[in-house]
Amino acid sequence: MWATDVKPTRHPHPHPRRRAQRGVASIEFALVAIAFLVTVFGILELGRIVYMFNTLSDVTRSAARSAANIDWRDAAALERARQRAMFRNAPGELAFGAPVTDANIRIDYLYVKKTGASFTTEPVASMPTCPSRNRHNCLTNHYGNGTDPGSVCVRLVRVRICEAGGADCQAMKYQPLFPMLNLTPYLPLSTTVVAAETLGYRPGDSVCP
Repeated sequence: MWATDVKPTRHPHPHPRRRAQRGVASIEFALVAIAFLVTVFGILELGRIVYMFNTLSDVTRSAARSAANIDWRDAAALERARQRAMFRNAPGELAFGAPVTDANIRIDYLYVKKTGASFTTEPVASMPTCPSRNRHNCLTNHYGNGTDPGSVCVRLVRVRICEAGGADCQAMKYQPLFPMLNLTPYLPLSTTVVAAETLGYRPGDSVCP
């Protein structure tokens, strides 16, 4: 008998079991990749939320310190104070903090209202005619009437982060980096209240009417 070389027969297609195993491996990889990406995106989003909560507090503190020494009639100076508080030299968004802009920084002037033995702080409805008038009013009466420019004493400055354009201070919604995570908490108002200091008064200014 003549010896002949017999070559094994190769199947043109992979074995069905191997195809199934590769399919299962692909599904497992996809699930692990999705879980990994969701975890990474979640960590980045959480870090940004913590950053914004802390930074907005710094923003209101900076704006309040500046506003306590600026003449409330000087709109340009107050606008610059808002921009500097946002770490900017021009109008715009907080770095990595969209949608918060300098337009969302609200500055309120408060007086102390005395009712019997109780004291509350209220927004001033009618500001004094000038800083020297406010100083004179405070030396004369620490309280006064919040609607009478001739007697009201601005004692405090309050700064908050509010939705722009509303009469009331409404909290802003957080804008996520990754919308698929569906995170929409409200940002804190980050309220800062400081004592009114010069409010633009300069020694020697005459008391205006």
